[in-house]
Amino acid sequence: MKILKIFLFLFASDMLYSERVNLDKIIAIAGDGIIMESQLYEAKENYLENYKVANPTQPLPPEDFIEERILENLIIEELQIQRAFKAGVRISDQELNESMSRLAANNNLSLLDFKKEIESQGQSYEKLRKEIKKEMIISRVQRGMVGPKIFISDQELDNFINSTDGQNLLVVEYKLNQILVKEEEKANEIISSLNQGKDFKKLKLENDQSKEAENEIIWNRISNIPTLFADTVTSMQLGEFKGPIKSGAGFHILFLEDKRGDTVKIEDQVLSRHILIQTSEVRSQSQAKKLIYEIKEKLINGESFEILARLYSDDPGSKLDGGILDWSSTDKYATAFKNALDNSEINEVTEPFESSFGWHIAEVLDRRSEDVSIEIQKNKAYRILFERKFQEQLETSLQEMRSQSFVEIKKRT
Repeated sequence: MKILKIFLFLFASDMLYSERVNLDKIIAIAGDGIIMESQLYEAKENYLENYKVANPTQPLPPEDFIEERILENLIIEELQIQRAFKAGVRISDQELNESMSRLAANNNLSLLDFKKEIESQGQSYEKLRKEIKKEMIISRVQRGMVGPKIFISDQELDNFINSTDGQNLLVVEYKLNQILVKEEEKANEIISSLNQGKDFKKLKLENDQSKEAENEIIWNRISNIPTLFADTVTSMQLGEFKGPIKSGAGFHILFLEDKRGDTVKIEDQVLSRHILIQTSEVRSQSQAKKLIYEIKEKLINGESFEILARLYSDDPGSKLDGGILDWSSTDKYATAFKNALDNSEINEVTEPFESSFGWHIAEVLDRRSEDVSIEIQKNKAYRILFERKFQEQLETSLQEMRSQSFVEIKKRT
């Protein structure tokens, strides 16, 4: 009897499932794909749930309006997925796992705890992974569609950085000192002294006619700095002086003592050179290692690093320059290369070492602390302007895609 009840239950469940499947129907054709009524209902339920949470005191929009907007979104989404498939857009498991890990970290959870939290709320972690993957694919398609259409000129970038809007988003404060003198000749003498390495504060004490006490030097945003100086100040590096700048009061020599903000960064950099020996079809790993040690011996015997780099190095970017690399933070190099440079004294040739690129010999020629704030500020400003233009252009591009695709919305009964 018990077995019969189980059989009847399974039979009834199967009948209900079949009825649900049979009731589901196509409500739209979008390109090469279809939108099912069940998709619309599921999306509608999610929308209503989120709307009530976000707008607890607001009445719901008309149902027809909600369904129309949701259906349009589903059509646009389907067309983008089709475009991704045709373009060969793929999201690897590693990319997806990294994205899920970032999502977990944003919630202050490990990936394992994040998964448990999702499942404890009655949600499917695997379903969430599929949704995130779909969002990543669509995002990549949108970047490909819209990105090439966006252009930001240098003038537009500078105008934004110097605007009130830009200054509110790119919060930078400057500690600006100055020497004011009445005669241009005197100003030029002070500039000459500064070029010779004289101390700015000492020269200020001896020559300044602004009556500005040292303890009056305060932090200011660019909006609070005289317009005459603004463009000059934003282009100055930390510890740099500029001038003379003429005003109604006389001739000003500016000195940037300090600056602070989320785009301010002083970076430790090295100027270095290296010789790279790689393996190839005609050079085995042991042969590459043997050659780099032979080159090291030649250097010990006094042969020129520059000439040996030109003769032997497999790095096409630095070979013709005698192995010299541009000024750079060692953080931008491969770990083994970074460690070798960080642990070297100036003008000390390293022992041969191996990185993911091959075998190296390197030498640190100089070190400096460089103010890279201007570059960082411009990068952030560019990202802000790009995202604004991206969102403006995205809607147009999606509507163009929709108008160029075959779309048929079925009548619903």
